Amino acid sequence: MSFERARGGKLLYLGEYRQAVEVLTQAIELEPDDAAIYVNRGAAYAALAEYELSIADYDQAIELDPDNVTAYNNRGLAYASQRDYKLALRDYEQAMELDPRNAVIYNNRGVAYEAQGDQDRALAEYNRALELDPEYAAAYYTRGTCYAKQGDNERAIADYDQAISFNHKFAAAYYSRGVALGLRGHYEQALADFEKYLDLAPRASNREQVEAIVRKLRENKT
Repeated sequence: MSFERARGGKLLYLGEYRQAVEVLTQAIELEPDDAAIYVNRGAAYAALAEYELSIADYDQAIELDPDNVTAYNNRGLAYASQRDYKLALRDYEQAMELDPRNAVIYNNRGVAYEAQGDQDRALAEYNRALELDPEYAAAYYTRGTCYAKQGDNERAIADYDQAISFNHKFAAAYYSRGVALGLRGHYEQALADFEKYLDLAPRASNREQVEAIVRKLRENKT
């Protein structure tokens, strides 16, 4: 493994996506037949919302390694980010054929079904993901959001509780639980969740909106 590949992977992990792209590009020049480097650079491009470049890297990774589960799954995520759910589902299917007990892929497929309005199929996918991995925080969260869309806030809260129990820093789960608790009239608990969300996600795009909610809840509390 080259120094550039290792450094690029570390930068990706640290969230330094633009730097990761630069270093991984250098790694590709040194090791042009290494599928894993293309997968990592594709992930960095995806994090930068440069989905066409991301997909091109996953294409190359798959050409080099046709059994690369991560490349298929990640390309599916990139297609889903472009709202091309047909291609996303096709890639998830291919990933499942290669790794049929991968809970992450079932969860991602559920998200794609839900985005198309098929909540029943989405719930089936989330349930399957949790059968395969009962401690999978993301699947509890996605199932919770699906229940919330159906107006079942009690089940949603239970799933958000589980998501947080397995990942205490799951910012989105605190936010969503706060919303569900507020809808059920549990305002003090909702306030605590929104405050926790702001602590965990200081650069959240909805920060001003959540801060306004927190101020309102604090005013009503006094």
